[in-house]
Amino acid sequence: MKFFFLLVSLFSLISISGCQSLAEKNPTLKAELTVFHELPNDFKPTTIAIVPWHQSQKSSLEFKNYAGILKDRIEKLGFTVIDHSKKPELLLFFDYGDDNGKEMTETYTVPDFGMIGYTGYSLNSWAMYPGLPMYGYRGYQTHTNKYTLYTRYIHIDIAKPKSKDKELDKLFEGSLRSKGTCSKLTSTLPYLIDMFFNNFPGKNNETQSLEKTWSGVC
Repeated sequence: MKFFFLLVSLFSLISISGCQSLAEKNPTLKAELTVFHELPNDFKPTTIAIVPWHQSQKSSLEFKNYAGILKDRIEKLGFTVIDHSKKPELLLFFDYGDDNGKEMTETYTVPDFGMIGYTGYSLNSWAMYPGLPMYGYRGYQTHTNKYTLYTRYIHIDIAKPKSKDKELDKLFEGSLRSKGTCSKLTSTLPYLIDMFFNNFPGKNNETQSLEKTWSGVC
């Protein structure tokens, strides 16, 4: 009887731990960052203004919110963020967003424990009785999980402002993409902005694979 309860407990523990690992997943944001730039090795941060990529973002409170997060992040690098009207040395063009998501299906297996038979039969003068039930491994159960996968992105260009004799002099282009099940930019974008500048400016013509732990709350 003790052996029976031991097996049942083991089965429950394995099932619970398996479900938890699949349900929680790993609260890690992953992203790919591709960078092209012509910044010199001795580049030093200077005055910079954050400007919207699209004219429609000019009056957007959402853009203002994310621009504030971006401001705090690049000031940690040594930049001094000022208004565009105060003639900064550099302009930072900022764009962000996500797609409508793609429906995905994944399958996974968990061990299946249960009754596999009886120990045998006993016989007396009155009748034949079945033996004790036996419990053990019966294989795997297959489960299916459906979810929506979203692609989030950040685009940032840095350039010198226009002058009388030339157009914008672009110095930096960066594009970050991240895939995950959270569709709320308010939850993920602050982390993605931080990831974008972890190794700024990075190597020219290079794509980096980035990871960052996060709260996982969406």
